[in-house]
Amino acid sequence: MEIIIGRNAQTGQLNFTIGSKTTPYGSNNSVPRSVSRRHCRIEVLPNGTYTIENLKMENDTYVNGNPIFKKTVTPSDVVELGGEHYRLSWDVLQQLIEKTIPKPPVEVDIRPLRYIWARYEEETNAIASSMAKKNAIRGTTGAISMVGMVIGFILPQEEGSPANTIRIVMMVVAILVMLLMAIITLVDSQNAPKKKKALQQRLRNDYVCPNCKKPYSQDYDMLIRMHDNCPYCKAKFIK
Repeated sequence: MEIIIGRNAQTGQLNFTIGSKTTPYGSNNSVPRSVSRRHCRIEVLPNGTYTIENLKMENDTYVNGNPIFKKTVTPSDVVELGGEHYRLSWDVLQQLIEKTIPKPPVEVDIRPLRYIWARYEEETNAIASSMAKKNAIRGTTGAISMVGMVIGFILPQEEGSPANTIRIVMMVVAILVMLLMAIITLVDSQNAPKKKKALQQRLRNDYVCPNCKKPYSQDYDMLIRMHDNCPYCKAKFIK
């Protein structure tokens, strides 16, 4: 990358020109007239250092107080332009370079998210399966209790008779079973939503972009099928 540095003749600001784009810096008339319109060139080298070169023999450029025509410099060096020793700001220069040079995209490995989603689905299905089994058991025991109640009403109610004793026992058992099922249903109705909520919270904490930590809502297969980059920070996915 090559940066041309010089004074703006109209505003008296310092110009940084990269290609066809010129960026002014400083307030109006902040740069002395001894800095020419095309004063020097800075070349950014691959190793992170810079080469500074005068564009005209009559231009005054100094590195650490010494006049130079061409020299390799680093941000630790003091670069000054013109007879008044106008000091070049390395911070401004580096910010300009960072904006101009495109940064390589961040890559994130999202393959561990496959196992996080698979575990979430497995545990969610386990809760649903457990609820279905308990509902089936409740339905069966409920039917048995109803049969017991019906038989209890049908059997003779003669005091002291074996049939009456059986009738009472069956009705008591049926009532106890119905009460037990009601208690189990109440407990399950409270525990199941708590378990689901805990699973969802864990998923929001763990099923996130490794770079920006934003949570995803799509299942893993759909996520990698629809996206090559994070929808939020645009980090490139390693699938």
